[in-house]
Amino acid sequence: MRDIEKLRKEIDNIDINLIDLLEKRGELAKEISQIKIGKNLEVYQPDREKKVIQNVKSMVKVLNPDNIESIWKEIMGACKVIQNSIIKVGYLGPIGTFTHQAAREFFPKAGTKFIACKNIEEIFEIIEKDVLEFGVVPIENSLQGTVRKTLDLLIEKNLIIHGEVELRIVQNLISIEGSDLSKIKNIYSHPQAFAQTKKWIKINLPNANLINTNSTSAAVQQIKELNKDSNAAIGTEFASEVYHLQILSSNIEDNPSNYTRFLNISKKENQIMEGKIKTSLVYITRHIPGALHKVLEIFAKEDINLMKIESRPRREGRWEYFFLMDFEGDKEQPKIKKVLEKINQNVIWYKILGSYPLI
Repeated sequence: MRDIEKLRKEIDNIDINLIDLLEKRGELAKEISQIKIGKNLEVYQPDREKKVIQNVKSMVKVLNPDNIESIWKEIMGACKVIQNSIIKVGYLGPIGTFTHQAAREFFPKAGTKFIACKNIEEIFEIIEKDVLEFGVVPIENSLQGTVRKTLDLLIEKNLIIHGEVELRIVQNLISIEGSDLSKIKNIYSHPQAFAQTKKWIKINLPNANLINTNSTSAAVQQIKELNKDSNAAIGTEFASEVYHLQILSSNIEDNPSNYTRFLNISKKENQIMEGKIKTSLVYITRHIPGALHKVLEIFAKEDINLMKIESRPRREGRWEYFFLMDFEGDKEQPKIKKVLEKINQNVIWYKILGSYPLI
C-alpha cells in the first residue's frame, strides 16, 4: 500500500493541473463568446451544453455520472460569468422556498442570478419586459391539484414552457442551535405547511401555538430574527441551510407522496428536443354536442398518449371553459402538426403553451 502523504501529493498535483486546464477552458469560452457576439449569435446555447454534459458523463468510470453533471454545470456556469453572460432567473420568493430550490435544479449557481419575486404575476411580467430570461413557477401539486394562478397566466401571457422539474415536498421542524422539541412553544409556517403536517404536530407538539406566515421560508427567516429556542418553523432543509439553523425533526409531512411540479417559463423555445417530449395545449371547444369528444378522438386515432386533461372556467365568459391538455410528442413532428390542424377545425381557439423534455 502506498504512503498516504504521497497519494495526497499526487492529488495536489492533479488539482494544480485541473486549475490550469479550467483556466484554459475559460479563455477559450471567452474567445468563443466574442465570435458569437460578432456574428450576432446567442451566447447561451443550451443544446451545446447538453451535448457537452452527455459526453463527459459517458467517459466516467469511477465517479458518479450525476455528480459529474453537477460539476460540469457549475464549470460552464463559471465560464458564462467571464463571457458576461449571466442568466437572470426569477422565482417565487423569498429565499429558501421550494420554488427557489426548483430553480436551482434547473440552473447552476455559477453564471446564474436568482431573483426572488413577490408573486407569480411579477415573474411573468418582468420576463415579458426582458428583465428576466427565465422564471420558475409551481404548476401542480400531487395532493392539491393545479396552481390556478400559473395556469391563468400561461393562457393570458405570451410566454412559453421551457421545461419542468418535480420536487418531493419534505417538511422539517427548524429552530436555532441549542433548541430541542421539549422547548418548542410556538411554530411559525404557511397554512398549507400546517395542513401537510397536522398529524405530526398533534402527536409531537399538541400544545404549541401555530402562527401563520406568508411562506415557509418567511417562517424560517422569522425564527432566525427572533432567535429564541422556544420558537420553531416548518420549512425546507434548503431554508435551514440558507439561514444557518438546525433541523429538530425531518420528514414531518403526513403524506410522503407529496410532490410539486414546477415549470421553467421563458420567451424562448426550448431547443433541446432529445428523448421523450411533452407538449402542453389549451383550447376552447365549440358549443355543440360532442365537441370535447371530437377533439379527444383526433388524438386517439393518431395513437397519441394523453397525459393530462382538465377544465378551467374562462374569466371573461359565463359558463365557458378552457381545456388544458398535456400529451406526448413534439409540436414540430409531422404527426403532431397534422393533429393540430384537425384540432383547429374543431375548436373556437387554441394555444400551444410549449414543447419540452418529459421528466
